This record gives sequence, C-alpha cells and structure tokens, in this order.
Amino acid sequence: MQKLNEKRSGKRQTEREKKKKILTERRKSLDIDNLSQEGLKEKAKELWEWMYQLEAEKFDLQYQFTRQKYEIKVLRNRVSDHQKTSKRTKRGLRK
Repeated sequence: MQKLNEKRSGKRQTEREKKKKILTERRKSLDIDNLSQEGLKEKAKELWEWMYQLEAEKFDLQYQFTRQKYEIKVLRNRVSDHQKTSKRTKRGLRK
C-alpha cells in the first residue's frame, strides 16, 4: 500500500514539474523598463495578440472537449441499447 502511494505521489510530482516547466516556457518577461511610448504600444499590441491566440486555442479545446463528451454519451447509450436488445434476443431464443 505504501509503495502504491509513493508511486502516485511521484507521478503527481512529475506532472506538477511538467506543468511548471510549460508555464515558465510560456511566461515571457516584459522588459519594458527602457521602452519608448511607441515601444510600449508595440509591446501591448504583441501581448494582446498573444492573449487573443491563447483564447482562441482555449475556445477550440473547450469545443473539442464538449464534442467528445457528447460522443462518449452517445456511444454509451448505443452500447446500453445494444446490450438490452441482445439480452432480449437471448431470452427469446431460450424459450
């Protein structure tokens, strides 16, 4: 039991490390201390475009998740219906 807990906590730790690594790669330093007004505008525009791209990716992933959830529900219903009908046909064959 203890080994199982150690394996799980080790897996969680690696997942946390992966997440931190990804976030540090995505996070960019601003470096706006020595920028002029035009430089600041350009930096703001760049950050807005980056945020817009991330929001678009988020929207796409949410749609994909919702779609997959729906497909899973439909497939589960089909399996359930198939199992019900196969049980009925088996009963009918036995009689």
